[in-house]
Amino acid sequence: MGKQRVNWALSGMTCAGCAHSAHTIAQATPGILDVQVRYASGSFKATIDEEVLDLKALSKNLQAAGYGLTTSYLSPQERIAAQQNSLKRKQGELLLATVFALPLLVVGMMHLHERWAIGLQIFLAIGVSGYFGRFIHKKAFQLALRASTNMDTLVSLGSLVALFYSLVSLALGHHDQLYFESAGLIIYFILIGKYLEDRGKLSNSTALSELVALQPQEALLIEDGKERRVSVETLELDQVIRIQPAERVPVDGIVLEGHSTIDESTFTGEPIPVEKFKGTKVFAGTLNGDGGLIVMTTHTGRSSALGGIIDAVVDAQGTAAPIEALTDRISKIFVPAILILSLFTGLVWHFGFHNPKALVFAIDVLVIACPCALGLATPLAVVAATGIGSKNGLLIKNAAALQIAQELKFAILDKTGTLTIGRPITTSLQWQAETMEDLLYALNEKGTHPLNSALLNHLEVPASPVQVKRFKAIPGKGVQGKIEGVQWYLGSGRFFQETTGQQPPTVAQTHTLLFNEQSLAAIICFEDRIHPDAPALIKMLHDRGIEPIIASGDISASVAETASALGITTFKGEMQPSDKTDFVKSYQAKGRTLMIGDGINDSIALNAADIGVSMAHGTAVAQESADVVLTREGLPQLAQYFKLSSITMSTIKGNLYWAFGYNLVAIPVAAGLFSGAYGLELTPMMASIAMSFSSLGVVANSLRMHRKPLSK
Repeated sequence: MGKQRVNWALSGMTCAGCAHSAHTIAQATPGILDVQVRYASGSFKATIDEEVLDLKALSKNLQAAGYGLTTSYLSPQERIAAQQNSLKRKQGELLLATVFALPLLVVGMMHLHERWAIGLQIFLAIGVSGYFGRFIHKKAFQLALRASTNMDTLVSLGSLVALFYSLVSLALGHHDQLYFESAGLIIYFILIGKYLEDRGKLSNSTALSELVALQPQEALLIEDGKERRVSVETLELDQVIRIQPAERVPVDGIVLEGHSTIDESTFTGEPIPVEKFKGTKVFAGTLNGDGGLIVMTTHTGRSSALGGIIDAVVDAQGTAAPIEALTDRISKIFVPAILILSLFTGLVWHFGFHNPKALVFAIDVLVIACPCALGLATPLAVVAATGIGSKNGLLIKNAAALQIAQELKFAILDKTGTLTIGRPITTSLQWQAETMEDLLYALNEKGTHPLNSALLNHLEVPASPVQVKRFKAIPGKGVQGKIEGVQWYLGSGRFFQETTGQQPPTVAQTHTLLFNEQSLAAIICFEDRIHPDAPALIKMLHDRGIEPIIASGDISASVAETASALGITTFKGEMQPSDKTDFVKSYQAKGRTLMIGDGINDSIALNAADIGVSMAHGTAVAQESADVVLTREGLPQLAQYFKLSSITMSTIKGNLYWAFGYNLVAIPVAAGLFSGAYGLELTPMMASIAMSFSSLGVVANSLRMHRKPLSK
């Protein structure tokens, strides 16, 4: 029990105003902290205090406002299926509404005053507005009870005012002031617009859909000597499955029997199939070649590599870019401002100019104003960007990283495994007295640092294993453990000095020391080659006006050598994890800072930086701390990340220009400001058409992102 982060689903939202009203309801609920409600993705993310939160009360309050909260986990497959089913229902209802709307449009445009024509219009208008617009009116009424508003408020008022005004005019005998067709067609064209908008939003999630499609739903389980098809969701760890030729791998696992090649391009981007045999790993979503494999399950569903990527994409689509704060502030006051403006428009035209079209202008203002375009401007671009990134091996975990990339001044780079290949080789092993390779092997094999791996490859496996007790890994320093009653250490010179109180030996190469609390036992030296992609990375950073800086736990001499080879003037070595964090913060005071790292010792600094970037080969902790994970080629993908950021911000700005521009032009026209000088007037029906298609401009512009390549 206590505080935890949740990612729930919220249905019933029809515009950005709904997200704000749901956010307000949630924020007023005790036990809800740091809530984010996203209209574009239908997500409800919050930090909750389980001991304080009354979940039933929260659900009840949201339901009273017309929203449905789903707290059980919904897989991406279920979310997409729900969107598709909702779209089908809307399509069916829209087709039925057309049966009412088309005759209403024809009869209304004929301006017939016969009883049958007026009666038919009343019947059709009530049918379209009352039945097909029932959800719009219901949502507007529910929000009104809570002193809140959204787009439905404007549409509902516009339709109902036109309907009841027409009924009153008819009763008074004013047949020239009937707007029954507008009352119904306002709703109809809004329904068309919302259907097309939802279809566009679903299309915008095509990359996520493609990822989801990679996950097989069934697997061939081998149990008690028999084989049977089972749902992947029912598989448990260590169960054995058969993967047949040309079949997608359903789980992460280890090959027990068989030989084949597997296409792993969905993860690595490499088109050449990878050979698989006993002891090698396979990953869910990859495609088996022409050989059969027997595999033991190690990870399934959300815990698999593919499941992790899908979850990260879904989570990222629920995050917000900083630029969205502006549209959020505007959206909160947009609908109330339009209501006031509509009333003001009607009063001025009626009492100031005695214009008989005062009500029409007031209704036009209500109907033409569009908060949806503003609300969708940023989220739709983020949804597209995260999907595009996942297809190209860029795991964008935080939408803010897409914006901040355009503002970077500094890039702090880890050395080992980032600027170097990360597979060092042991060049020398200098024993100071007695040779103790068995002891060294036992202590070293439990370490996870690249230097541990290099030394393990250098040493021979002892004939009789040495037992290590109370083993402990200390990030940034090394490892320690008790062997035959003596505490032994394997790590850096600083670790040696802190433990023994003695000065460490001066060694020009990258090295590690084996020692106990009394004396030094061995000096092990290593060599790590510069990554072939590192020079291009440094050039790219310079070209973008970003200063590259090395921050490493390695010895200063080795760091200086790497910096000199790459033309980097600012560097620092022999750093502890906390030193890196302070180092990052010192540069953040001067400008936006990016950190690239892959080790456990980089995780705190990755989290502290404005943008943290980790590699696919990085530790799980580093990937968890990062905002962006480069899952394929590594360093060359950083250029793709910057390109994606540029495309995303360009799209967001284009969306905002359209959203603001539309409202700035449409509202004055609807208010009749150009009716006198230019005779430019709109009917409520025309206003509803304009409003319906306004948000489609944002959807269409966001969809264009899918056609822009990230590679040159």
